[in-house]
Amino acid sequence: MIIATAGHVDHGKTTLVKAITGVDTDRLPEEKKRGLSIDLGFAYLPHPDHHNCTLGFIDVPGHEKFVRNMIAGVGAVNLAMLVVAADDGPMPQTREHLAILQLLGVERLIVVISKTDLVETARVAQVRAQLVDLLTQSTYSQTEFALVSAEAPDTITALRSRLFDLALLHTRESAAGHFRLAIDRSFSITGAGTVVTGTVTSGSVSTDDTLQLLSSGAVLRVRGIRAQDVQVTEAFAGQRCALNITGSALRHANPKRGDWLTTNSALEKTSSMDVSLHYIGAPAEHGRSHDQRSDKAGGLKHWTAGHIHLATASSTCRVALLEGDSLDAGASGLARLYCDKPLGAVTGDKFVLRDQSARTTIAGGTIIDPLPPGRGRSKDSRLQLLRAMQGELPSQMLGRMLDVSPAGLDLNQFIARVNCTESELQSYCEDLSVNQCELGSLWWGVGKTRWPELKQRLLQSAAKWHEEYPLLLGASLEQLRKASTPVLSEAVTHAAIESLITDGKLVRQSAVYRCEGWVSTLDDHHEACWSRIELQMQNNGLTAPRVIELAELLDITTDEAYKLLNTYVAHGRLYRVSANRYYLPATLLALAKIAETLAQQKDFTVAAYRDQSAIGRNLVIELLEFFDRLQFTRRTGQQRVVLRPAEQVFQAV
Repeated sequence: MIIATAGHVDHGKTTLVKAITGVDTDRLPEEKKRGLSIDLGFAYLPHPDHHNCTLGFIDVPGHEKFVRNMIAGVGAVNLAMLVVAADDGPMPQTREHLAILQLLGVERLIVVISKTDLVETARVAQVRAQLVDLLTQSTYSQTEFALVSAEAPDTITALRSRLFDLALLHTRESAAGHFRLAIDRSFSITGAGTVVTGTVTSGSVSTDDTLQLLSSGAVLRVRGIRAQDVQVTEAFAGQRCALNITGSALRHANPKRGDWLTTNSALEKTSSMDVSLHYIGAPAEHGRSHDQRSDKAGGLKHWTAGHIHLATASSTCRVALLEGDSLDAGASGLARLYCDKPLGAVTGDKFVLRDQSARTTIAGGTIIDPLPPGRGRSKDSRLQLLRAMQGELPSQMLGRMLDVSPAGLDLNQFIARVNCTESELQSYCEDLSVNQCELGSLWWGVGKTRWPELKQRLLQSAAKWHEEYPLLLGASLEQLRKASTPVLSEAVTHAAIESLITDGKLVRQSAVYRCEGWVSTLDDHHEACWSRIELQMQNNGLTAPRVIELAELLDITTDEAYKLLNTYVAHGRLYRVSANRYYLPATLLALAKIAETLAQQKDFTVAAYRDQSAIGRNLVIELLEFFDRLQFTRRTGQQRVVLRPAEQVFQAV
């Protein structure tokens, strides 16, 4: 169990941890010299009888100037000890640390009244009453108290025993999701190399796992692990952890406090994030700078400047309110934070907001969407989606998001948002009967109640296309996709159209799609030209004639030839592969089967396809890029893979 200390400077936090564990957490020379904590300190105490039960202490500094280090320490703890000296009583940092603990969602608190040997019993009772009054105004109204004294070892023994009791009752946090660790220290050890420490916020990590450093994308390997100060082969969410990492990328990666290590390759750095913000107010005694737009009378104003503290990182930022121009003290609302440097975040992460001078904690809250769209931040549909994203479990969040998403959801982006694994998301989709639409690397989901509506909208778009273009046989997939409102993704459009074809409501004819029963014919002139064009294309084999060659064949201008050829495309008789090449469906099917044959052996290159097809390199490049656009193939570096059967993509007329 991870325990953080909190409280005003010189109220005995470090002394208390040393009394409980025997470890002095003031490790820096400056801390020894000044007699106060500056940076985070750590201590561990294993249970004498239970080898799998260890108390892990994070001793955080109490001085106002070091509050940012305090925030970094309490971002992922199970319990906090709020230490208050009996001679001083509650002080400014007592109140601020209490507010921070609430904003960061620390659920359990023990209030420790220290230095009880320095005052009379009546004073201890008075301080306790003051603290009860203070806690009544917080979420910790049922908090337990512990009275300790350096002159009474039995009080330390009783507190230690109580902490062990709570640790034995503590349930290990779920290891669901990808591994994430916010780095709070990074250093080198002779003979071992680079070591980083932090608290595991989700997932698990094992020796020899491959991790990604979020700031640079550097890929690193885990050489060794210490969890709760014990050498192990695996560490889990909720544990203090030291990772010995290695890899050639370390020469340039420079892992440091504020960065993340993760197994989730989908995670992205973000400079803007939509949040649920709780404003606690700005104490009058701290005053306001010229640009500080929050005060007791007017509340937190739109575009207020501040400092966000998120896990072990921080950045200056601006607050854009999404539901009004101000937020009253004690109120919560939706907002977008624009940060001056990119941070790592996922849905559900907690943060603290300090004022522009970074002297006062004014707000905090929860990350809702770390990857918001650039536009439309205050639209009703956007606010509706943000409200749907608020919740504890990713599965519940997914269900609510699908309910308010008529165009479906990008499931790859959902993984980046909430940090779940692909297998976990697959399980959520199955439980919710989500229609999954996959096309190449695209993976989208549509809610079961939204799926029939979406298909009907596509069918209506096809019918409207026939009304607007009665001389054309049908519309291409891309034309139908863009005609739908809202515009659909390629994966969803493809899946919905295939379903409509299966239902017998749409018909695919080469490159176009038409409603069942719709007929459109060409006039005699177009049919006569088509006979000559089709014969020429058949005679050319796998190499399609250029547009200028067809124009010369028909004795027309190039512009007239393009207009004529595009008419045949709209009637499903041709595919336009590039600006200067049109192909018969049967020829494209034959070319696609060559790619299928090559792909059965291994991924293939442009050169391999050129040799197999015996057509020129430039035309091969145009052809394979066309296959990529249709999601028939996908390029990875210099190689290509086939994504779906040729017969499914190309249809001979």
